[in-house]
Amino acid sequence: NILLLLNAFDLSEGTFTEGNYDEVLQNLNSTISGSEVIQGLDLSTCNLRTFLSEGVEGTGLAFIVFTEAITKMPVSPLWSVLFFIMLFCLGLSTMFGSIEGVVVPLQDLQIFPKNCPKEVLTGVVCLVSFSIALIFALPSGNYWLALFDSFAGSIPLLIIAFCEMTAVAYLYGMDRFNKDIEFMIGHKPNIFWQAAWRVVSPLIVLVIFVFYFVTKVNSELTYLTWNPNSENFPVLEAIPYPSWVYIIIFFLAGLPGLFIPGFALYKLFQRCCCKKNINILELNTVSAKVNMYGNQ
Repeated sequence: NILLLLNAFDLSEGTFTEGNYDEVLQNLNSTISGSEVIQGLDLSTCNLRTFLSEGVEGTGLAFIVFTEAITKMPVSPLWSVLFFIMLFCLGLSTMFGSIEGVVVPLQDLQIFPKNCPKEVLTGVVCLVSFSIALIFALPSGNYWLALFDSFAGSIPLLIIAFCEMTAVAYLYGMDRFNKDIEFMIGHKPNIFWQAAWRVVSPLIVLVIFVFYFVTKVNSELTYLTWNPNSENFPVLEAIPYPSWVYIIIFFLAGLPGLFIPGFALYKLFQRCCCKKNINILELNTVSAKVNMYGNQ
């Protein structure tokens, strides 16, 4: 805007600054000829509300939009401290669940020696996770974060949820699952839960997965970036991903979801085609062992 006004009114450099912009613009707009020139320049409006609503995503929501809202509240320093303590506790509690979700399967699969202390295993997992997370501290870290946020928690979660529901309903068996629920709460689930677990929930997840996958495949994958040279700045500009990023996307979104059906097909092939003897452990449930009614 300053450059446009300097050229339009043939003013010397330094006449317009960010400090006196509003004052000088008002003086130029006070005359009829000046107002006509300004209307023809099509000046862009610098609105903080527009900047926050259209130019912010991801982490900016927590560190720009929410903080801007907190400054408008009474006793804003108190709310600021409480807000960031909440963020810290939220991240800490999330990491507890995430680390346990990795450590426990590693122990169950006996990848590490049995005599390896759990503290050492947890430390190794945290160290590897910390090393991978260093890419988020790079100058391009925000774009890596957006990539992980968009693909690491979308397709894999849908596939895992669908496999879990299908395994419980049709492999483990709903009758056996109903007995487990009856053992815990004293009665069997009603027809609503039966229909939801058997048909409705798997079907909804499958439909969501198919539509999401088809939409992503047919659309051009882009990421948002700050570009001061863009015509719509401060609105974020969408730029297509480079071709090598699709390999990263496959490792983030495709590989974790393929492990479950892939391992199941491997076991099926091993049992049916290779005729290999597989040690099958008897599946015992708590409800099958405990007499819930005390009858002999």
